Amino acid sequence: MRLASDDDLSPLAARLVDGEPPLTGYWTPMLTHPTAGRSLRNYVVLTDCPELAAKLKLTNDEQFWSRYYWYARFSREWQAAKGYDAGLEQSVFKLLESGVEHGVAELDSFPEVEAAIERDAIVSPY
Repeated sequence: MRLASDDDLSPLAARLVDGEPPLTGYWTPMLTHPTAGRSLRNYVVLTDCPELAAKLKLTNDEQFWSRYYWYARFSREWQAAKGYDAGLEQSVFKLLESGVEHGVAELDSFPEVEAAIERDAIVSPY
């Protein structure tokens, strides 16, 4: 299974930083954080910018697991920098739960994605 990489997403996420399309509903300090911000911006591209995400030609399964990967990675990075956040943890779980409940994703890929998050998340505090 392919996860959208930072190399895939960073050119698309750069457009978000330039205000194209305008972001609403996200807290600016999270989007601009030196470590966690990149992961959140990548999640935003996959979630809120379907016209940009379509350029990646991901399957539905790859799109879901890429969204989960970047959001769960953001959660780990943000909490490493700012401290535990139960609401953020719950939102990661709800994303996973919704994908499985609505038939978008199969749990077969979960261990692989969790291992990638554990390997890639930047967890040094800033």
